[in-house]
Amino acid sequence: MTEKKIETFTYTDLGFPIQLIDVPMRKILGEWVLDINLNILQLEVLKMLIHQPTPLQAEELRFIRKYFEMTTTAFGEVFGVSHAAIIKWENGQLPAPPMDVYIRMYVMDRLKAKNADFGKLFHEVNMASLAQAKKERRKGKLLSLSVRHRRFAHQHS
Repeated sequence: MTEKKIETFTYTDLGFPIQLIDVPMRKILGEWVLDINLNILQLEVLKMLIHQPTPLQAEELRFIRKYFEMTTTAFGEVFGVSHAAIIKWENGQLPAPPMDVYIRMYVMDRLKAKNADFGKLFHEVNMASLAQAKKERRKGKLLSLSVRHRRFAHQHS
């Protein structure tokens, strides 16, 4: 058997855990490895992050910056803050809720989102809820992503 599906798999290679559901696996050189398109996975995770109703966490902010291949200085310039501020964010001193939302809008802009998507984000992510959730700190809650969609799977002939 060289192929199988795993019901749930915790993927940690993006810097934070993501629960993948119905993951195709392939045996290569005796090792079971994910049989999905990791570029598409990263893009889908990025989209999920900007729509989550909780504050972006340090590891998620680092993922966003690295996804766009930006230094801390370049990322900071986009938001009018120093590279030291970005380092603080990525070490757990999270930005205020308005900056959190602005980071999400920046990501949407970079992904060429439609105007309606910005309106949807406005209704999904509430400043008061972000502020409250920031105080409570989300703990132990994993992003969960279904890999049932064929677009994640590699095409084998």
